[in-house]
Amino acid sequence: MKKETILSESRDPVFRNLVLKSPGCEKIPTCMQCGICAGSCPVSHEMDYTPRELVRMIQLGLKQEVLNSNTIWICTTCFSCSVRCPRGIRPTELMEALKPIAIAEGVKNKNARFDGVFSDVVKKNGRASEFLLISKYSLGEPEMIKQVPFGLALISKGKLPLSIDKMENTSELGAIFNMGEKKPEKPEEKQKTVTTTKAVDNEGGAEK
Repeated sequence: MKKETILSESRDPVFRNLVLKSPGCEKIPTCMQCGICAGSCPVSHEMDYTPRELVRMIQLGLKQEVLNSNTIWICTTCFSCSVRCPRGIRPTELMEALKPIAIAEGVKNKNARFDGVFSDVVKKNGRASEFLLISKYSLGEPEMIKQVPFGLALISKGKLPLSIDKMENTSELGAIFNMGEKKPEKPEEKQKTVTTTKAVDNEGGAEK
């Protein structure tokens, strides 16, 4: 990978502080870059940045590089990195904290889209359906046409059922999804809110 100089203007301290205040991310500044998380990750070979590299990028406040990385969407939440980290850092929780931030920032890539299609299938049916998932995802990915012969072979052998198993009542599940779909404030908006609140408090104190 080509090494590029990190310019001061590419660093975003507001984004960095927002992430560090997220649950499970408090110990990120203590990372010593030992690489145990990257070595433990079963899918690191598919990531553009390993968990170790992503943690370092958070320390530096590289907002755009972090949010546009496919790492946060590829993570399988197996917790191997979190269990083995000698500093008690939890990369798994970090990935989950970054997803809503990326969505709020309007970041779009095929990995994020797969995550969205999967969530939509589960929300509507209460259960995952491999056939629906593959079908809906393939509609927006022309490259998936190459997988048609493989898909037909799975169907012919009964490995990819066409029937859809659906929950009788998905209202409670829908309520959970609705809570999770509330868009978080962007880092800039959150900082603006904090600043405004402090200004109001200061004015109130001056009146006293």
